[in-house]
Parts: sequence; structure tokens; C-alpha cells
Amino acid sequence: MMLNVKIGKVVRSLDAFKGSKPVVNKEEMIAVRSICRDLEFNDYKSIKEYLEAKIKQNGYELMNEGDKIGMVNRINEIMGEEGLFPDEMGFDALKASFENIGCKCDYALGKKDDLMLGISMWYNEEDEQHKFVEVMVLY
Repeated sequence: MMLNVKIGKVVRSLDAFKGSKPVVNKEEMIAVRSICRDLEFNDYKSIKEYLEAKIKQNGYELMNEGDKIGMVNRINEIMGEEGLFPDEMGFDALKASFENIGCKCDYALGKKDDLMLGISMWYNEEDEQHKFVEVMVLY
């Protein structure tokens, strides 16, 4: 499966392709970090609303809580980690840690066929110009 093509489409939709860097590059999972330059972001009420719109725009459906646990388990399996908690990968813990240091942060998860997509965004409330994103695609 061409995960790099799938993730590239999503990263481009966030206007974040320029300067993007892979943080995980495995056969079954790719994660990329970059800076979102999409001016459409300002048309949304929240980070979550924006990310969910981007997930749908790219042809994915939003995940429910059960799907999220399945995604976390799959990430742990790919990364070779043994998780004790359903949020071991830290979607909610990561969000809380960014909020604790004064950042706005949120994430959204999607699925399409056997693919799973996660997008997170964070930025310092005093510097809304640099909206950092991490996009993850896996199967």
C-alpha cells in the first residue's frame, strides 16, 4: 500500500507539505510533522472542527471511541509496545500536556477501508502563526 501517497494528500490539504518531516516511517505506518499554513483554518470555530472537516474532505469518516481504541492498539502493535491503558499512545495525554504549557491543541481521527488517519494540531496561544500538525496514516 502506498501510505506516502495517502499521507501526502492529507498533508497537502492542510497546506503543510513544505518543510514536512517524517517522524515515523514504517511499512504499516507513516507519521509526518509540519506547519499548517491553510488560511481556511480561520473559518472554523475550533481546531477540532477544522481537523474533522479535513478528515471528511479527504474521504475518511470520523472514528468513534471503539475505533480509537483499535487504532491505539494497532499503533502499539506496529511500534512493538505493550500498552496497559486504552490511551497508551497518548492522544488525550498529549493534548493535556500541550494545554498545560499554554498551547491550544486538539486532534481528530478518521478511517477509510483498512486505513486509519490521525491529525493533531497545536500552537502557542500567543503565536497563532505557527500551527504545528502531525499527520499519521496506518493500516
